[in-house]
Amino acid sequence: ALGGLGLGLWRWQQAAIAASREDEDEKEEEELRQRFMAPPVSGLRELRRRRRELRSRMELLIMETQAEVCRALAALDPGAAFAVDTWERKEGGGGISCVLQDGEVFEKAGVNVSVVFGLLSEEAARQMRSRGKSLKAKDGKLPFCAMGVSSVIHPKNPHVPTMHFNYRYFEIEEADGNKQWWFGGGTDLTPTYLNEEDAVHFHKTLKEACDKHDLKLYPKYKKW
Repeated sequence: ALGGLGLGLWRWQQAAIAASREDEDEKEEEELRQRFMAPPVSGLRELRRRRRELRSRMELLIMETQAEVCRALAALDPGAAFAVDTWERKEGGGGISCVLQDGEVFEKAGVNVSVVFGLLSEEAARQMRSRGKSLKAKDGKLPFCAMGVSSVIHPKNPHVPTMHFNYRYFEIEEADGNKQWWFGGGTDLTPTYLNEEDAVHFHKTLKEACDKHDLKLYPKYKKW
């Protein structure tokens, strides 16, 4: 009888732990929903299941970046609001487009996220191999995942420069399960009327971000 009581108590404890975890998961999901502009393309549960994988961490990062930039732009132009549109890619994945337009400050400002996946085409694989990439396909197929966040910001005032950025991640899974990945992207300032102070501030900000990791990065990537 005591053994049965102990087993029952253990099962009750496990059920209580599972229920607590489920409550925590739901709370975390709700917090993320409030932080992001829309639910992530891969879904919060799938991202949590693969939370240690680089692609999941990158998707959460670009979602956070999109929301952060949108909030900052909306604060500068409170008379306008972002229109949020989600789209799906037939071959796999999709994206979230956020556009603010016809405000008092911005003629148009877009902040977009895309997360797509599928099988790399033979032509794309050949191009990558021609650039020295060693890729081991399975039955001629190479699963890939590509994602990124991009923005183009057009102020109404011609004395305020247009700005653009895009940062992206590309991953390939080889026949043996090994994954190769790359980061890419860039940013630029496009003034109608050149104001040197704007250019100095722009590059100073980028340098400060790079210097946190390695003092060699800013001169290397600026030249690139």
